[in-house]
Amino acid sequence: MELTNLKNKLAIDSDVFNSMWQLSLDAAEAMIQGAVGSQKPEFYEDNKLYEMAVVMLTDHFFKNRSATTTGNIKETPLGVQSIILQLKPAYRLFKGGGDFGADS
Repeated sequence: MELTNLKNKLAIDSDVFNSMWQLSLDAAEAMIQGAVGSQKPEFYEDNKLYEMAVVMLTDHFFKNRSATTTGNIKETPLGVQSIILQLKPAYRLFKGGGDFGADS
């Protein structure tokens, strides 16, 4: 996902934190693809569930980037986990195999 696309979805109109937004975006995409599978990048093209998970996780990473907290913060938002659980079998079917091992 392009940074400008992400910023439009999150209604961000400032460029002040672009480098941190980009880092958060790259980390979110890497984390989701690492959890689902990375051998078939075309699976993620025009995939609305993936796009939503990336937006949610990027926003979470950006807003929780401090190493300290006074509250109870979840490591990964519940909605992202649910989407990843839906993407995994869809990715395996897309990949064309019944192999349910880790990104084989």
